[in-house]
Amino acid sequence: LSRSPQVVLRVSTNGRERCRQQNVNGAFGELRRLVPTHPPDRKLSKNQVLRLALRYISFLDQVLTDQEPRGGGRRGRAGSVEEDGSPASSC
Repeated sequence: LSRSPQVVLRVSTNGRERCRQQNVNGAFGELRRLVPTHPPDRKLSKNQVLRLALRYISFLDQVLTDQEPRGGGRRGRAGSVEEDGSPASSC
């Protein structure tokens, strides 16, 4: 059976989109595990995960600021982000 070019293209596009969506969902799952919640196993929407992550990052930033000696510079921060600012892809 021979497939038309449109079908082949659609199957390829669907596969790429499925992979992209799995990467996004995996990243949200990882972020969800890192953001503390009460109760710990509380189910969060993606919107809630992002909002809580922003608040948690702000809190951690304030903790670091409060611990810095006066007149000291900010410490560098490490992360697993590629040069263009996007997370590494696994597909």
